[in-house]
Amino acid sequence: SLRPALLALLCISLSTLTPITEARSFKNPFTLPALVSNTGVSEKQQANPDRRSEVRQLCEAHGSPPSNYSNIDVVVVMVAPVCVTQQTIKLLRYNFNFRHLYYIVKHVEFCPYLLSIDDSVRCVDENTVLPGVSYKALQDVSGDIKKNQGIHNRVGWYLQQYLKLGVALHLPDLSDHYLIWDADNIPIKPFDMFGNNGEVKFCANPSSAKAKGYGKFYKMITGQERSQLQLKGKIFNFVCGYMMFYRPYVKEMLDFMDAYIAKTVKHPLASKGFPWSIHAVANEAIKQNVFFSEYDSYGSWVMKHHPDAFEADYDISYIRNPKTLEGAVQDKFGAMHMQKTLQCCLRHKDICSLGKELSDGPHGKLGPKTGTHHHILIWEEHKFRYRTENFCEDGMPEALQTAVDKMGTGMNTNKKTQKAIKAPKG
Repeated sequence: SLRPALLALLCISLSTLTPITEARSFKNPFTLPALVSNTGVSEKQQANPDRRSEVRQLCEAHGSPPSNYSNIDVVVVMVAPVCVTQQTIKLLRYNFNFRHLYYIVKHVEFCPYLLSIDDSVRCVDENTVLPGVSYKALQDVSGDIKKNQGIHNRVGWYLQQYLKLGVALHLPDLSDHYLIWDADNIPIKPFDMFGNNGEVKFCANPSSAKAKGYGKFYKMITGQERSQLQLKGKIFNFVCGYMMFYRPYVKEMLDFMDAYIAKTVKHPLASKGFPWSIHAVANEAIKQNVFFSEYDSYGSWVMKHHPDAFEADYDISYIRNPKTLEGAVQDKFGAMHMQKTLQCCLRHKDICSLGKELSDGPHGKLGPKTGTHHHILIWEEHKFRYRTENFCEDGMPEALQTAVDKMGTGMNTNKKTQKAIKAPKG
């Protein structure tokens, strides 16, 4: 049958790769999640060829040359692919030449489509990454979260965060430094992720009011004050939709959190270890409208315990869903409702065009900080296409639409049937 073949283990060799910094020992008994290869069989994989010479014009004529991180892996956690997923994959490879792109998905039936986009893609069943941890298992111990989450699916939201951290412990052959990249981020142009001395660059994001809860949660699981970045009197956090993690530091942080929670929290899950320990706190914290952030927690940990291992990058700029709220109507709860449909399947030239718009944020309307384009376009197609109404006037690639029709998206999906189209070019 197809499913056993899809769940065949893919073995990847790192022995021929040179680490970006001096190698440090990291020993942990791995459990093997189910990885899916193009062939469906186990095979030895080599580093991918350099894709930076492909014919793809940079958005900026005199922008930074593509980077070469061929010894770094990327992890993307998503419920279901969307049309622009293909552009994200191509631009991650072109702009940075990452080695492998691990896509962790809710249904492995999405894997054939993802694998067809680029041979760097590896596809992982979300229920096989963390031993004994699945969406259903979390749901069963999320009584207070479900009671207080309102319209949001906080159980799935927490599962995604646990997966981003848990791969450091349980994904075999993942590079020591690995990049977590949010599925709705599109890299418009290359940028540096390491400093001149090998230190990791952490993007500094202007803090908004809702970020205050991150500090409260962090203190609940560490007993420590949250670390914050400051520049010219303004406060920044680490939540940018991407972050370079270092596996030994992730393990160190999680071990500390487990020990602290076991001693200080009275909850049946508190002594069960990651991720159950954090989930025990999440069940209590939601009553105070306080939430965990994997990005801000890890950034705070490194800033306090390994201050020489990172530097803050205040030059990264991004733009979220440009031109999508023109004519939108705000309801009494402050939510914006779109009044028009969109072309959701962006081509490369569309990405370049949208990447020059002004962005809205806590520090006001801002243009690109460097050059003529922002570094990242946040394009939340899953919200346009899968939640409530369908605001996308175009369909999706046929293979992807077939998988969505079969499996659903795991979201509050609209009922409109979409016409499948060929993948857009460019």
